[in-house]
Amino acid sequence: MVPSVMDGHDIPALYGPAMDTLPLMFAIVDESGVILSTNETWSEFGRANGTELTPNTLGVNYLDVADMADDATGQQAADGIRTVLAGEQPTFELEYPCHAPSSQRWFRLYAAPFTIDGETYASIAHIDITARKQRESVLEAAYDICTDANRTFTEQLDALLELGCETLDTSFGTLSRVHGDEYVFEAVTAPATADLEAGSTTSIEDLPNCRHVVEHREPLAISDVAADAPDLADPEWGIANYIGAPVVVDGAVYGTFCFYGLEPRETVFTQWDLTFVRLLSDWAGYELERQRHTEQRSALNTALPDPSFIIDAEGRFLDCPTDPETMVTVDDTDTLVGQTLHEFLPHDTADSLLATVRAALRTGSFQSVEYILQVPSGKRWFEARVAPLESRAYDLDTVIFVARDITAHKDRQAELERQRDELEQTQRLNVLGREIAKALQDTQTREEIESAVCTHLTESDLYQAVWAGSRGSATRITLSAAAGIDTATPEQISPGEHSLAIDAIDTGEVQVVEDITDVSTPSDTGMDRPLLTDRCSVAAVPLTTGETTYGVLMVYASTEATIGCRESSILADLGRLIALSIQRVHSQQSLLAATTVELEFLTPDSDDVFAGLSAMLDCSFTLERRVPTSSGNCLHYVRISGVDTDRVCQALTETPSVESCTVVETAAENRAPLLEVALDEISASPLDTLTDYGGAVRRAVAADGDLRFTAEMAPDINVRAVVEAIQEIAPGTELRSKQYVDQPVSTATDFQTRIRDRLTPKQAAALKTAYARGYYDWPRGSSAEELAATLDISAPTLHYRLRKAHDAVIGSLFDSDTGSEKLD
Repeated sequence: MVPSVMDGHDIPALYGPAMDTLPLMFAIVDESGVILSTNETWSEFGRANGTELTPNTLGVNYLDVADMADDATGQQAADGIRTVLAGEQPTFELEYPCHAPSSQRWFRLYAAPFTIDGETYASIAHIDITARKQRESVLEAAYDICTDANRTFTEQLDALLELGCETLDTSFGTLSRVHGDEYVFEAVTAPATADLEAGSTTSIEDLPNCRHVVEHREPLAISDVAADAPDLADPEWGIANYIGAPVVVDGAVYGTFCFYGLEPRETVFTQWDLTFVRLLSDWAGYELERQRHTEQRSALNTALPDPSFIIDAEGRFLDCPTDPETMVTVDDTDTLVGQTLHEFLPHDTADSLLATVRAALRTGSFQSVEYILQVPSGKRWFEARVAPLESRAYDLDTVIFVARDITAHKDRQAELERQRDELEQTQRLNVLGREIAKALQDTQTREEIESAVCTHLTESDLYQAVWAGSRGSATRITLSAAAGIDTATPEQISPGEHSLAIDAIDTGEVQVVEDITDVSTPSDTGMDRPLLTDRCSVAAVPLTTGETTYGVLMVYASTEATIGCRESSILADLGRLIALSIQRVHSQQSLLAATTVELEFLTPDSDDVFAGLSAMLDCSFTLERRVPTSSGNCLHYVRISGVDTDRVCQALTETPSVESCTVVETAAENRAPLLEVALDEISASPLDTLTDYGGAVRRAVAADGDLRFTAEMAPDINVRAVVEAIQEIAPGTELRSKQYVDQPVSTATDFQTRIRDRLTPKQAAALKTAYARGYYDWPRGSSAEELAATLDISAPTLHYRLRKAHDAVIGSLFDSDTGSEKLD
C-alpha cells in the first residue's frame, strides 16, 4: 500500500486502530482466503463465542473454515466470497442467524474486493443487524394483528397494547378518549394488581403527559419524567416514563395511544420507538374513523331509504312503501297507485322495467336493470332491483321494486374511464416525446427541427394538424413548418388563432381552448374562420427555454378529443425540448460557420450595475469573463480604468445587489486591475439572450452610464428576433451595427500546438509523467513523492512544474490572447 501523508500523519497507520473502534467484525483476506488482518471486534467475538466462522488467528484460511461449517450459511458465505475474489461480482452480502443460547442474533456479511500492486484482496465485515430484525418482527406482528379479520376491533386493540408493552418494556398501555375535561380509558393493558380497566375515567388534568399530547397534537417520549420534564410529573398516578401519540379522527384529536411505567427507564426511548407508537395511533384513528363513517352511513340508509314499490305482472303500482318523488313526479302516492309503468315512464324505459319484473316472477329470483330518467333534479341514473314478493296482502304475481339512484356511481365510472383514457393518452405522448427527442438529435437546422416535430405529431394520429411559427408582428405569426394541412399560410390562420399563439409567446405558458371555433369569429369569409373548420381542441405551446422564447407550436387534437392538464404539461416539456434543440443548432451554426454576423448593441442609461457605477465614478468597466455558479447567478470578472481600485471596490460593496467584490489582479504595466464581483440577485441579462441564440459575446463595456456589447452570430440568424428578445430584457437597446466577418478555423491540432508552445521541456516532462503514471486518476496511481523520485527531483520542484504546466494548459483554453472566445 502506498503510504499517504497528511499534515504529518501516516494515514495508513491509523487504519488499524480506527477499525478496532468500529462495532463490526472486520477482516482482510488474500486471494486464496487466508486471513491477513482482523480488528479487535472480530477477535473478541471469536474468543467469546468460539465460532468457526470468526477465527481470530492470522494465517487461517477463512474459506476452508466456512466450508466446514455445519449449516448452509457457511457454504453460502464461502461461495459468495470466492465469486468476489474471482471478480465475478463487485460485492457479496448475506444475512444469516447466529443465535446464542440466551438470545437470538442476526448478522449481515459484506465482502468487497480491492487490488494493490496487482494482487487481489477482499475486505470482510460481519455487521450485527439484530436490532433491525427484532423491529421487523415487531412490525410483522403488528401487521398480522391489524389485518386479522377474525378479531374484533377491541381484540385488535388489546393485542396491539400487549405487543407495545412487550416491545417498549412498559407496564401500562392504553387507548383513551378525551370527552371535555374527562379522560376515558377505552382499552387497557396493565398489571393485574393495577386498579385500571377499560371504562375507567379520570380528569385529564391528572395526566399532564396525555394532556400535553392532546393539546400539542404531537407525539411525546420521556424516559425519566422527573429528570427530563418535571413540569409533566403527576403526584397521583406516579408516571415515571411515558411514550404516546395523538389519535386523530376526522381531523380532530380523539384521544391518545400511549404506554408508560412507574419507574424511570435505564435507556431512553428511540426514534423508532416513537415511530412505532405513531403507527399504532394512526391505525387506531383510521379504524375509529371508518367505524364512525359506517355508523353514519347505516343511519342515513335507515332515515333515507331508496324509493320502493309493489308492482304486479302487468306493471301496475299496487303500493309505495316510500316516497317516490326522487324517481317520478307525482302529486301524492295515491295518484301513482293503480297506474302502470307505461303511464308514468317513457315507453322504452317502461318496456325494459316490465320485462325485468316478469323475468323475476318467471325465474323466482332477483333481477336488476339500469335505466336513466328525467327527474325534477335533472337526468339521473337508477338501478331497478326486483325480487318476487310472496305476501297475502297482494296477489301472488307481485314483486318488490327498489329504485336505487346510481348517478354518482355512473359519474365516478365515467370519470375513471376519462382518467384511464387520459392516462393512455399520456403514455402514448411520453413514447412519442422520446421518439421526437431521438429524431431531434441529428437535426442541423431550425427548419429540420420544426418539420420533424410537426411530422411526428401528425403521424401519431394524436393530432390532426400541427404548425410552428414565430412572431411576425405584434398580432400575427409567421409560419415556418406545418403538417396535416394541405396548404397553410398566415392569411389562412384566423385572428383568433394568431391571438392564441401570441398569448402563448407572451406568457411563456401553454394556452388551451376546448373548441377553436370559440376563439374565432363566425363568418362566411375564409379570413375569420379557423384553419380547421372541425370543432377540435387546440393548444398553443411556447417554444421557450425559460429565458428565451423562439416561437410557438400549434397542435390541433383529433376529432372529439380534448387536451387535458397532463397532456398540456407534456406539451410544455416538448416545447422546452424544441427550444433547447433550436438553441443547440444556433450554437453549432455559430461555431462551424466560416463567416459570422457581428452585431453591436448599445443600451443608453442602462440599469446594469456596472453601467450605473461607470457614470457615478466616471470610469469604465470591461467584462472579461462570466462564470456561472451553482446558485444560478454569475461571477463577473471585470477590468476597470479611470478610477482608483479601492474606491471602486468600496462603491461595489455598498451596492445592495453586490454580494462581494475581490481584487484578483492588481494594476500592472499596460494591464488594468481585475475584479471578481458576485451579485446576489439573479436577473436576466441581454448577454444570456445572445448566448441562447447561439451567439458568442466578444466584448462588453460599461462607460458613461451606457452598456455596449458585441456578439458574433450564425450568418442565417434571425437578427430581428434577436433584437426583439434583447429589448424585452433591456428596453431601449439599439442595434448600432451589423457586419459580416470571416471566422478563422482552428483545429484540434492547432490547439494542441498552442499548448505545447507554452510549455517548457521540464514542465512538459512533469505533466506527461504524471498523466502516464495515473497521478490524475482516482484513486491516484502514483503519489507526488513517487513522481518526484521517478524524475529525480524534489517534491516541491515537481509541484512547481506541475502548477506552471496546469497554468499553461488552462490559459490556452480561457485566455483571450490565444484566440477568439466567448466571455461566458
